[in-house]
Amino acid sequence: MAITRRHFLATTTALSAATTAAVLMPYDVIEVQAFSQAATSAPAAATNAPLAVLALNRMGFGPRNGDIAAFNALGSTDTARLAAYVEQQLNPAAINDSMCDAKLAAARLKIQYDAHTDPDPTKSYPARHEALALDTLSQDITALWPRARGVAPYLAWQERVRPANEVRVATWIRAVYSKRQLNEVMADFWHNHFNVNTNSSSVIAATFPVYDRIIRTHSLGNFRTFVKEIAKSAAMMYYLDNVSNKAGGGEGGNENYARELFELHTLGSDNYLKFYDDRGSVGTITYNGQTYVRGYIDRDVYEAARCLSGWTLNNGHWEHPLPDDGTFLFYNDWHDNALKIVLGVQFPYNQGIEDAEQLFDLLCGHPGTARHVCTKLCRRLVSDTPPQTLIDAAVATWMANIGAPDQIKRVLRTILLSGEFRASSGQKVRRPFELVAAYVRGVGADLPIDEVLADPSAGDYWESFFWQYDAAGQPLFEWPTPTGYPDLASYWANTNGMLRRWNLPYLLVQPWGGNMAVDLRAQTDAAVPGGTCIQITDYWISRLCGYSITPGVRTELIHFLAQVAQGGDPNQPPKPMNGEPNTADLITERIEALVQLIAITPDFQRR
Repeated sequence: MAITRRHFLATTTALSAATTAAVLMPYDVIEVQAFSQAATSAPAAATNAPLAVLALNRMGFGPRNGDIAAFNALGSTDTARLAAYVEQQLNPAAINDSMCDAKLAAARLKIQYDAHTDPDPTKSYPARHEALALDTLSQDITALWPRARGVAPYLAWQERVRPANEVRVATWIRAVYSKRQLNEVMADFWHNHFNVNTNSSSVIAATFPVYDRIIRTHSLGNFRTFVKEIAKSAAMMYYLDNVSNKAGGGEGGNENYARELFELHTLGSDNYLKFYDDRGSVGTITYNGQTYVRGYIDRDVYEAARCLSGWTLNNGHWEHPLPDDGTFLFYNDWHDNALKIVLGVQFPYNQGIEDAEQLFDLLCGHPGTARHVCTKLCRRLVSDTPPQTLIDAAVATWMANIGAPDQIKRVLRTILLSGEFRASSGQKVRRPFELVAAYVRGVGADLPIDEVLADPSAGDYWESFFWQYDAAGQPLFEWPTPTGYPDLASYWANTNGMLRRWNLPYLLVQPWGGNMAVDLRAQTDAAVPGGTCIQITDYWISRLCGYSITPGVRTELIHFLAQVAQGGDPNQPPKPMNGEPNTADLITERIEALVQLIAITPDFQRR
């Protein structure tokens, strides 16, 4: 019988019963549910991925066909190859990324809405039904601001949120096609570190290309400069309310951004001394002969909010109505110019904008900030529980390069060239974004391109792609709180989420599920002409995983393709069984199902 959508989903669900825990546990013992009928369990020795696979999975979103060979050609030893690849990826501007550039230029995203008239008759607009290029990605804040303000012709909600949707499309394209893979991994990391939710405000959605450019511009640069540019952005201003932070006037300031600046962006919650009210009892620490306060208390947050008062935007506010263009504004009339004390340091009177500058110096130069951010970097690149030795080495590099324009790049070099990195195979699990990007890269699929069709409800493939993907729990730029998506396997190990991610390789290639284009049968015939079920299975395991996976899983994949339970022979090419029609389509469907099943194995779920 042919492998229909119903049969395929039933197959993957059967597998899930035994592999839910296996995906997230060490390979001491792994139980594998049979793909066919009987369930078996088989012990498997721990498998260490080759260094090429580890590097391509951690510094990127997994290998494309040929990437492993290209990595191995970089030197005669693993040490030389890793060093060469790290330097290559740490200098993204020198990498020819013409394929990705072409994909971005060719991308199309539909915009569609009916004619509408607001209560104000001057705010009517005609219907629109077009598939347009990603033309907001390079626009600056003044060009995007009319969308944020809802000024004609950007009255429709779809017009205001389109820039954020274009960034989503571009993010997928870059993750899948860009050769600057570490750049994309770090963009993802920093978007989570400095998280804003594009659904929380149409201003954020409308100006999001600018925020994305800030992330990408500074992701390998200096952290202190990075923090300042984030603080000045429209997205962060609106997300955490500093746009309305003014002293006096009955408002008394707004501490939302100041709170997250301490708790998430710099020192981290581990340095929050919530039970202390008196700075004198906080105590100090010493790092490299310099003394710092041990942590921060609530009073530091309140004082920091005062430092940041008057940091706002030219947004048409009645107290500063012009220019209304979304650019950064320090409005001294809103600033609290009285004396302030932050982290035990007294700020002079009447510093104006320099209060915030001094605040950023204090926070970004504190070893607590170095430890907080370096721990997150090590967690992203090495392990959910990174070794303390690696964190200490990263912190030392961070603190030694506080003023360096490439501070973050130097820290990354320390982490990626470490022995701890090379010994970390199997210690990270792919989140949904990483999983789908890895699968699309591995099978050489093409992401959707929207089109205008006679049926106005058809052709919006990106919307269908997002609909299916988002259900796995990681819609891009929509985490509702400032913390950003978790980077721990324990968060993602839930039954519904795992089932959703297991179904994605099948769903996203359907016309109604994303319309990704890929011909797995043609690739199989070209690579393994006339291949047996064993040869075909091993080819796709090598192509997607890069090494020999758990033996019991491999056996069940072979048996699935050969239909051993129905008398099939693994040493023969896949054939129809038990009266099935002798059609090429049936074999094609089974090969497609095999590849999709490889993508839900514990081996592929790891990175």
